[in-house]
Amino acid sequence: MSSTSSSWRRGLPSEVEFWEEYIRTGGGEFHDEYRERLDPTSAITDPLIIDALARSSSELVRILDVGAGPLTAIGKRDPSDPQRKIEIVAIDPLAAEYRRILESFGVAGPVMTEPCRGEDIATRFGRDTFDIAYARNAIDHSIDPMSIIENMVEVVRPAGMIVLRHYRREAEQMRYEQLHQWNFDVDHGRLLLWGKRDRFDVTERLGSKAAVAARPHPGSHHADWVEAAISPRERD
Repeated sequence: MSSTSSSWRRGLPSEVEFWEEYIRTGGGEFHDEYRERLDPTSAITDPLIIDALARSSSELVRILDVGAGPLTAIGKRDPSDPQRKIEIVAIDPLAAEYRRILESFGVAGPVMTEPCRGEDIATRFGRDTFDIAYARNAIDHSIDPMSIIENMVEVVRPAGMIVLRHYRREAEQMRYEQLHQWNFDVDHGRLLLWGKRDRFDVTERLGSKAAVAARPHPGSHHADWVEAAISPRERD
C-alpha cells in the first residue's frame, strides 16, 4: 500500500468525526451554510456553476458532486431559470458512515449521498453522463486526485464543465496531516497539483482532452482558494 493510501485510510476517522460534529451542532459556525444544504429550494450560488448553467440550453441539467460529504453544498435550483430541472448526484467514499450520522440525528437532506470513490466514477456512471461535475475542498483529500480529475472529464459531456474549488496549498498548510496529502496551486494560469511524491501540471496533462482555466481566489476562513473551470474537448 502506498504512503498516500495509508495516510488517507488513517485520516478517515477524523473526517467522520468532523462531519458528525457538524451535523450535531447544526453546522456550528457555518450554520447558514448548513441550512442551505438542507433547503430543497436553495439557489445555486457558485459563480462557476452559474457560468456553466448559462452555457447550457438543456431543460434538465445533471450535476455530479464529487466528495460531497453527508449533504451536498450545491444549491438545488438555477437562480436565472427556476423552472429548469436540476438533478444532483452526490457521491463520497464515506457515504455509509454519513448516512449513519444523519439517521442518528434524525436529519434528512434533499439529496442522498451515494457511496463511490472519485477514482471510480467513469466506471460507475459512464462517459458523457453529466453536464457539470463539481468538487469543493474534496479531491485534494483523496488517494489519487489526478485520476479523479481525469474521471470527471470522462463523465462530463463536451459542452459541459468541471468545476474545482480547493484551498491553495492545503497539504503544506496542514503539514501533510490526516487527509491533507495534496496541494493545488496556479502558476501563470496553469493548474498544478502535487503531493510528497508526485507532481502534475494538470493543464498539460489534460491538454488533448480538456481546456483548463484556473486562478487563485481570495478566501476568508482558512487560506486562499484555487478555482478551476475545465471544459472537455470534443471526443475523437
